[in-house]
Amino acid sequence: MIDPEKLIESINKRCKNLFVNSIKLRPATGHHNITIYRIEGSSNALNRFEEPFNAVKVLNAFGDFWIYIQVKFISNEIFRDRKRVKEIHTNISISVFQGKEEDDEKHQLFRAEWDDFNNPDEVHSQPHWHITSSQALEKTFSEYSDNFDDGSFLSLLESEKNQVFDVKTIHFAMNGNWQNNDSHIHKILDEGKIVEWFIGVLMHIRTELE
Repeated sequence: MIDPEKLIESINKRCKNLFVNSIKLRPATGHHNITIYRIEGSSNALNRFEEPFNAVKVLNAFGDFWIYIQVKFISNEIFRDRKRVKEIHTNISISVFQGKEEDDEKHQLFRAEWDDFNNPDEVHSQPHWHITSSQALEKTFSEYSDNFDDGSFLSLLESEKNQVFDVKTIHFAMNGNWQNNDSHIHKILDEGKIVEWFIGVLMHIRTELE
């Protein structure tokens, strides 16, 4: 089982200087058994992770690209072999946005995530990618309809959307390693390996976007 505080401390130390502005995760409001850390950002964005959408602070990575990071730890007590033991579920989410600093609804392009619910029946790839860039087009069409249309165009768009599979729901595998007959589902067990994953993902994102 990982040590949440040790993981956050290591991320802050090792990932600090990967972008133009320093990456730093700070504690956010949680619940009695939930601890949340979020990136210290300087500009507003709308995280479309789940409904209702929530406003978040994002950090400028470079150019007009912005990054949002959230790490959530859920602590539960369970009985195992007639003993009460502590179990931690870990949720990591890295979102990339594009837009101007003054735009409060920047385009959310994609997310890199790693979730470990200690579920032996997990079917979704861990870690994985979520592609969300289609929301930018939906936002543009919605704004066009509000200003220049009576709603019929937006209605047609919704009809077309219903005929196409929504790829936002797919967990695209990030670490399948299928060529070695390995699984695409990996648990969060080692702070050091998670930090290396963080560095690798963030540097890969920068390489692909620059």
